[in-house]
Amino acid sequence: MRFGGFVITYHRPQILLDTLEKLFSQTVAPELIWVIDNSENLETDHAIASLLDPRIKYYQMGYNAGPAGAAVKGLELCEKEGLDWILWADDNDPPFFPDTFEKLLSIRDENPFCGIIGSVGHFFDRKKGVVKRIQSRLLERKTCVEVDFVAGGMSMLVSADIIKSGLKPDESLFFGFEELDFCLKASRKGFAILVNSEVFLALRENHHRTHFDRPLYKKKKNLAREYYSLRNLLFISDSLTLPTMRKRLIGKWAAKSLYGFKFGMGYGLQNFRMITLAFWHYLRGIKGKTLNI
Repeated sequence: MRFGGFVITYHRPQILLDTLEKLFSQTVAPELIWVIDNSENLETDHAIASLLDPRIKYYQMGYNAGPAGAAVKGLELCEKEGLDWILWADDNDPPFFPDTFEKLLSIRDENPFCGIIGSVGHFFDRKKGVVKRIQSRLLERKTCVEVDFVAGGMSMLVSADIIKSGLKPDESLFFGFEELDFCLKASRKGFAILVNSEVFLALRENHHRTHFDRPLYKKKKNLAREYYSLRNLLFISDSLTLPTMRKRLIGKWAAKSLYGFKFGMGYGLQNFRMITLAFWHYLRGIKGKTLNI
């Protein structure tokens, strides 16, 4: 079994170097890592070159392709390397525990159709278009749990069999829910998506979220992310032919566009603008990078 991966980065060379060090310090470390650089300058290239580490390979996109576009290239390069399991990672999300990869790979044979493994995952309501939290008591009963998708930044490992089947991320999404889209489509191809219950529970305990209840609405720090979330969920509902999900999303987000005024006129107007723009771009079929994050 050959294990390696790719790390997506954008103008954060020092954070990237710290993450690479942690990746190679794992009890089961990747044999190689491709750095997929969305930066427009050579700062990251120089930082990587200074390490003189043959395990690290570098690819510059030449433009900001977003996490989705960079993931397409990363999976492609790793599959060409002959890797069996591929880490899909961001530059600021190293594994929380030193034996994370060891524990994740230990469950790969729990399901003969296993195609994706992660530290944290969720169920996804395909009718409402909402993420559903997995109860801790379910994790406590099983070694691993089959989920609908692995959360972003949670050490997602992808089997090369998925790439060989012809599936790749939708680069037109640019940013937001690209992992969800990829996992849902992998599931439709018959691949199982698993999370390691021990790692999942340990992360909840470390972050004091064992009995966490998600609030109905939380004020957002970056409303551009809301734009990408809604726009991409609508496009995902179309690509997976989920008309009920699309209708529910429109109703829910229309209400959210007004609810934002509860937090003040300035926030309310910006929130309303972002949601309205997402609807407009969806109707016009506008994808890719449209706003700075």
